[in-house]
Amino acid sequence: MAISQGIHGPVLGPLASLVMNGVLIGICMALLFHKKWRRDDGFLPLFSMVMVVSLGRVILAPLPNIQPVTVACLIAGASLGARRGMTFAVLVTLISNAFLGTGVWTIFQASGWAAIAYLGSKLELVNHHILNQKRLLLAAIFVSPLFNWWVSVSIFLEGMSIFNFIIYLAHGLPFDALHLLGSAAFAVWLGPWIFQNLTLAVGGQRAETVMKDVDVIVQ
Repeated sequence: MAISQGIHGPVLGPLASLVMNGVLIGICMALLFHKKWRRDDGFLPLFSMVMVVSLGRVILAPLPNIQPVTVACLIAGASLGARRGMTFAVLVTLISNAFLGTGVWTIFQASGWAAIAYLGSKLELVNHHILNQKRLLLAAIFVSPLFNWWVSVSIFLEGMSIFNFIIYLAHGLPFDALHLLGSAAFAVWLGPWIFQNLTLAVGGQRAETVMKDVDVIVQ
């Protein structure tokens, strides 16, 4: 049961948190240990990147809404496939929230980032082991505010009126902008590095990055 109100919604008691975390871990196990992957040898690179991205989110926590998780989930879905990409998203949420705080919002963050990973698996961000960085950038810009609005539903479900919820969303627009700008920066700056390392989890294929359809004007 909820015992207090947090910044994103109700904070859960120990038993409720244990149940929630257990369910999310169970979902990860079901996704990860699919029969097609039981002999896969890419678990160590996958979990290594989970820890790196989780640490990045924790370190950047003092900067509101600036973290690498959204971009990393897009790349995870594109390079690892939908199932492992969603597992990546849920594990990053659980591990980083163990340090940042957990509550009902953890469900919305995990499901939101898992949905982003699934979307990443469908957007053809990677073609023939080549990352399309422009498409990644556009996808990151598109999904970042949507993720924020989805997580905000955890507040709405606590009995907030629709009018007050709209005001709440309006007040959060500067933070949405920070998330968008941060995701865009991470897509350009860290996107290729995340992609290179995640490809180790699918057999270590040679990975490349390309910025397509970009006109550069030199004056």
